[in-house]
Amino acid sequence: MEKEQPEQSNRRDFLLRFGAFGALILAFGGFARHLLVYFTPKKQVVKTHKYLVAKVDEIPLGKAKEITIHGKPVFVVHLENGFKVFSGVCTHLGCIVKWEENNDRFYCPCHKGIFDRTGQVVGGPPPRALDEFKVAIDKNLVFIEVTDKMKGPWT
Repeated sequence: MEKEQPEQSNRRDFLLRFGAFGALILAFGGFARHLLVYFTPKKQVVKTHKYLVAKVDEIPLGKAKEITIHGKPVFVVHLENGFKVFSGVCTHLGCIVKWEENNDRFYCPCHKGIFDRTGQVVGGPPPRALDEFKVAIDKNLVFIEVTDKMKGPWT
């Protein structure tokens, strides 16, 4: 009678099992890391930049001046109670609005959106007022404060 020997695992079987187990551990570790980052985000400090947009005496009362910041139009409007700075991007579909001085309003020619000089919607499809920037006046100069876009952990 032949002796039955227990089947010995060879090197190939060992490496195959070790590789599969190692891949499983690495996958679980990556998943656990992403889960940890998702549930415990880092506190990010909000950074802002100040931009000089006009001189106080440069824009007459009731008038507006268009400037460009990062390729986007921005309007500086001189009102009775000070200066307001609005984004020139329509809140409906992102079209560029124009300042109509003779009508004292902002107008979006794409979908006929109308905003008054305080940026509020007067007519048309825009769902909300124009975006407004924080204004600061220092030594006869008008500045706006723009917050930087925050990046997520995977960008």
